[in-house]
Amino acid sequence: MKIKKHEVLFMFDFVRKLNEECDVPLPQKGDQDWEFCAGDYTRTEYYIKFYKKYSDEMESGDFSDKEQLSDMIIQGIEDLLTYTDDTEYADKLWNEFRQILINDELYRNIVYWSCIGHPLENCWKITSRMRDLLRELI
Repeated sequence: MKIKKHEVLFMFDFVRKLNEECDVPLPQKGDQDWEFCAGDYTRTEYYIKFYKKYSDEMESGDFSDKEQLSDMIIQGIEDLLTYTDDTEYADKLWNEFRQILINDELYRNIVYWSCIGHPLENCWKITSRMRDLLRELI
């Protein structure tokens, strides 16, 4: 299929938009696991708002925009549970985001963070919540 000069293709630039609106650093050449490292857990609430605002524009599927942003949000909640005592705020964010995980069928994220087959004491703090969610879904 040839694209005519007057046709404009729109592709949502998730990473650039996230950088502009939420100050998330752009990935650099050679970055690995950008979605786990680039976020700032104190801004997790803004990432959830961004997800909701642009959900229709973001691509779905394996390793999609939605999955990458979901990993960033989950990592943010994990870091809140790890580095602060503010479990009430972490619970608020979790309760809001768990519904997104369900509604958008982000099963790969849920399974990954559930650490199936590993003892809970060797897993992330958010793993017990993910396992509970996984049990609800199966």
